Amino acid sequence: MKKLLLIFFFAFTVSHVNSTPLRPVNEDQLTSLLDSFSVALVKKDKVWMQANLNDGCKMYDPTGSTLNKSSIIMAFTEGIYSISKSEALNKSIKINGTQADASADLKVEGFGNINGSEMDITGTYRFNLKFVLVESNWQISEITINQ
Repeated sequence: MKKLLLIFFFAFTVSHVNSTPLRPVNEDQLTSLLDSFSVALVKKDKVWMQANLNDGCKMYDPTGSTLNKSSIIMAFTEGIYSISKSEALNKSIKINGTQADASADLKVEGFGNINGSEMDITGTYRFNLKFVLVESNWQISEITINQ
């Protein structure tokens, strides 16, 4: 009888462990992605952006502009936004299967070249991001920036 109970206990434990969702791992990955995004902005890291922005990624900025992936990369690496310091604060993440939503207050120091005029963009902006899980890697699929 003890052997039978041990077998049932072991089988239940194994099936429970296998069915436990990977939320903490995914949340850690997404938190890391948010932090590395803020670093990539300062470093003007085209390689990071190319790898971590989904091909269909769109960005909606406070001026009302909508940018596609290549325009996002160009904006942050070729002079439209010149960010010297960036930090993601107050992060919030909600995962729903292979999609996730996140928000963070992005505290930045820098300048923007808006309509031909250099403008101080130092401040805190609310970033709302959408992510999609692609082959076990999370990618940013949408960025909305609010002042």
